[in-house]
Amino acid sequence: MAVQPTSTVLSAVQAANEGTNTSNLFINIAKQGTGTLTGANVDPKLVKADRLLSFNENMVREVNASSENTLFSAGEIDASWVYIEILRTQASIYVQNAFYQANNIGPITVYRADIINGKLKVTEEIIYTNCIITRIETTAQALEGKKLDTLKVWFRFTKRQDTLLFFDQNGKPMGQNVSLIDFPQGTLQAKGGGG
Repeated sequence: MAVQPTSTVLSAVQAANEGTNTSNLFINIAKQGTGTLTGANVDPKLVKADRLLSFNENMVREVNASSENTLFSAGEIDASWVYIEILRTQASIYVQNAFYQANNIGPITVYRADIINGKLKVTEEIIYTNCIITRIETTAQALEGKKLDTLKVWFRFTKRQDTLLFFDQNGKPMGQNVSLIDFPQGTLQAKGGGG
């Protein structure tokens, strides 16, 4: 008699490390995360961060075709909704409630982290402020006979700060590049200091 495989629901810690262990993206939603990364080899910025399963954003610059000089042809930047997919944890409940109540939340911080000289270090940090959740979708995915419960989230924001952090092969900081877009003010600031 053949034994039928059973389907189990993964804990947040198991799901964070199983099936997504090649991802180097993490998220901190208004400091509501449970955080599964600990230890001396983990960047302190990731303590309250959860694994980010999926992430998508894009921006479009509308070009003024009637301009006589291409130097001045650039128009306004328009940002799409940001799409993320997270595990059903404490942070997902916070996001869901913020959506129901139409509350602005923030900051929402997305991290890219890489292993540098044996330590997991944040190499990019994107901070979205004054965020409004525009859409949510709950889903369960089959993952090698197991179920992975996730929340898909779309949100808008008013400010976006992107910081790229640079390190040498020994993990010594070598500076950073920062860009800040303030959509209500219509301003862009960029500062370089490394790379």
